Order: sequence, then structure tokens, then C-alpha cells
Amino acid sequence: MAFAGNVDELALLQSVRLKGSVSAPVLAVQLGVTESSAQAALDALIAAGRASDSGDAGVSLTDAGVAELEDQLDAERVSIDEDLFAEVVERFEPLDEEFAELTEDDVDAIVDLDRRASDVFDDVSAYVPRLARYQELLADSLDRVKSGDSFSDSYAVVWSELRREIRSASEQ
Repeated sequence: MAFAGNVDELALLQSVRLKGSVSAPVLAVQLGVTESSAQAALDALIAAGRASDSGDAGVSLTDAGVAELEDQLDAERVSIDEDLFAEVVERFEPLDEEFAELTEDDVDAIVDLDRRASDVFDDVSAYVPRLARYQELLADSLDRVKSGDSFSDSYAVVWSELRREIRSASEQ
């Protein structure tokens, strides 16, 4: 559902929760929107009492925001075919275990894992369309890792958030 700034409210709420505290520039990248759209969405969350200024130039969810997020996640889960999505999660788990063993120096292994995980992430996106953005975030992060950026500051963060999203979507 479109929210202020033409941002999907569920994606917005979940992004704020996953980040803990988020600024408009970070949220814009996370959601693939303009910074002004991200700021409008954050302002609307604050006005609705679902978020508050976290004091570090960021915004965090309030109890009302967390409650709204949980309601929306519950509604999203109802639309997911539980058995078929469980198969996707089953295919993801070994990849996630392999991911846990990777280090900064394993750029070739990271690239290989990303390639092999892409089919699983395609299926994740088919069942939970809001998660399709993670494939773009992973690709951008992988490019940064290939260019020498820190694995743990980029790709690992995105993968970890997607892991949380997949596990959350599979909770029935």
C-alpha cells in the first residue's frame, strides 16, 4: 500500500525496524526511492505516531509502529503459500550456512554464492514481492565488495537483513 512519498508502508516500517534507526538518505537507498520521498515517508510515520526521532539524526519505530508492522506482516504472511515458501526456505538454509563461513578475503566465493543464490532469491521475490529490492541491494553491495569495500559493511548487512525477512515471512 502506498504511503507518504509514494513509499510502500510495510517496506518502510520493516526497513526502519531492521535498521534500528534510519535517516532519509539511508532509507532512500534501502527502498530505491528519492531522498525527498524517503523523508516524506519518515515525516508521515512520525506524524502518525509510528516513529520518533531517535536522537542520532535517525528515526526509530515507536510501540505503535511496531504493532502496525506486526499487523501488516501477519496480513502479508496470510497471502504466502506456506508449503511452497517452506521449500524456498529449505533451499536457502544451506546457502545461508555457507554464507556464515565467508570472510572478507573470499571475494570469489562471495561472487559464486551470490550467483547460486539468485534463483532462490527470485523465488523469494515471487512469493514476497516486496523483497525483490534486496536483489538490487545485493548486486550493488557485491559490486562494492569487488571494488574493495568491506564485505561486512555492505554485502553481509544486506544478506543478513534478507535472511531476517525470509525467516519472518515463513513464520506462520
